[in-house]
Amino acid sequence: MELRDRKSPEEGDAEEDTATTLRRFVELTVSRVTPVRSLRVQYCLIRKLGSGSYGRVLLARPRRGGPLVALKLLRRDSVLRDTFLREFCVGRCVSSHPGLLQTLAGPLQTPQYFAFAQEYAPCGDLSGMLQEQGLPELLVKRVVAQLAEALDFLHGRGLVHADVKPDNVLVFDPFCGRVALGDLGLTRPEGSPTPAPPGPLPSAPPELCLLLPPDTLPLSPALDSWGLGVLLFCAATASFPWDVALAPDPEFEAFAGWVTTRPQPRRPPSPWDQFAPPALQLLQGLLDLDPETRSPPLAVLDFLGDDWGLGEDGKGPGSLGILSSENGDEEEGGSSLEEWTDEEDSKDDGRKGTDGGAP
Repeated sequence: MELRDRKSPEEGDAEEDTATTLRRFVELTVSRVTPVRSLRVQYCLIRKLGSGSYGRVLLARPRRGGPLVALKLLRRDSVLRDTFLREFCVGRCVSSHPGLLQTLAGPLQTPQYFAFAQEYAPCGDLSGMLQEQGLPELLVKRVVAQLAEALDFLHGRGLVHADVKPDNVLVFDPFCGRVALGDLGLTRPEGSPTPAPPGPLPSAPPELCLLLPPDTLPLSPALDSWGLGVLLFCAATASFPWDVALAPDPEFEAFAGWVTTRPQPRRPPSPWDQFAPPALQLLQGLLDLDPETRSPPLAVLDFLGDDWGLGEDGKGPGSLGILSSENGDEEEGGSSLEEWTDEEDSKDDGRKGTDGGAP
């Protein structure tokens, strides 16, 4: 089953159609969740790739053979079954696009976890590439072009990702020849009610940051455009442009003051002055303070032939310090996780706590 392309207004309500189709897919998938006593029944568990408040991601190899996978685990005492099934089903529906992380068949349920497998990105996530400085211009363009097309694919099917940030961009090679947007846990049909973020998030747009509980906003593709603009800035500079897109954040106030002043000052405030005019025009469109006039993600493609002023002297792909060998990954920590059980992991969570955010 696939989510249908968004309809035109005269053809019907696209938001309702997408939501109904997704709901039906979730209902059909309930019976396909395989209960197992332990993940070790089907996977050789190698090492932990990440963890958060809702669960964790493990590197694993199917015991029946095949390539390495990223096994996403969601704690059953923290995540509703429908929430798990919705993320799995959305992933399966959009896996045909190379810019979206592929979700593999075969959802599982253990006494402690819901779990499903996704393709493994050997170079980790984009934030791991931005530890010290931004990427060269060519790589920045490669990243945002692929993400723009992935977001357009989602939006064309009536879905909004709602969590575009460097942590959720998976990298498959040091030259960013392929990157994919992952973590569809917040992805919802367009128009779904969306609350304010649980805390200050630098990637959230001002219209969400201004919300006060219990108020909500209808989920809009413009939210993803804003996230893509912030991500472009991050990829180029290895930092967020602000802590939160609200006054009195000084960095946001400086940006907002510049884009709303008429006539606009010729020179933008620092650090925006490091971008060439075409890149600034693109960023202003994606980061338009008014979601109604914000540029769509595909606006990126109109600027790829321009000079963005970033140069080619960023951190080169030869110095990223990332693991790219599957064999090396399997050897690292393989014996320690081979004896992993749900019960042991729960005890481990209780001792160590979690580190901020779902995997």
